[in-house]
Amino acid sequence: MTDPENGTPLPETPPAAPGPRSEAASPAGRRPSRPDLSTERAAVSQEHAGYDFRLEPPDLAKLRELPGARGKSDEELGTEFLRAHGERLAAALADDLPAPATIRVVVDPYSRQAFLAFENRVRGIVSF
Repeated sequence: MTDPENGTPLPETPPAAPGPRSEAASPAGRRPSRPDLSTERAAVSQEHAGYDFRLEPPDLAKLRELPGARGKSDEELGTEFLRAHGERLAAALADDLPAPATIRVVVDPYSRQAFLAFENRVRGIVSF
């Protein structure tokens, strides 16, 4: 190919490198090179008054928004939170739900509330 203005040959452009591929387009048998975060982050649970209170990884991450979280791991924050508030969490459920039960603690750091969920229903709310 030549330059239309002066007739000199144009340099050849190398073929474009293939762009990133989505997982759906990955060949069968090849795994994407993303890290598996499920093994790096685990839930934290603690027993109080017969209830097993559980903070899942997304809820543990929300604890980072609270004062005093700097420099601590998610597991440390979750353990401290459940130790500090465990008795109040258990008291909020005592009249409504008999122990033993596994309770998911959903944290809202902005309203400073913990929602206590059993199965698919919120059974209590505790301000902290």
